[in-house]
Amino acid sequence: MIEREIQSGEALQVGNYEITPQAQLYRIRIPGCRAALAWNRPHAVIVRNEDGSEEVLPVRDVTREVIWSMLAGGLLGTLLILLMKRAR
Repeated sequence: MIEREIQSGEALQVGNYEITPQAQLYRIRIPGCRAALAWNRPHAVIVRNEDGSEEVLPVRDVTREVIWSMLAGGLLGTLLILLMKRAR
């Protein structure tokens, strides 16, 4: 019903490095329904040196953090307005 997978993109050669982007996919399927909800977000970048060593660099999803902050601010603002009306 709920699936999570990491997908790798096409590797790019930049100088002496091979860079591979990765995305995290969340998929929600409803049983008996052909449709599904999919959400992709950046996950990491894999950097491979010419000597073969790999380094995984996580990607910080700033947009997601801003959206969650806006939601929290809106909920907090609503709660404060309700408490102020109740105090009158």
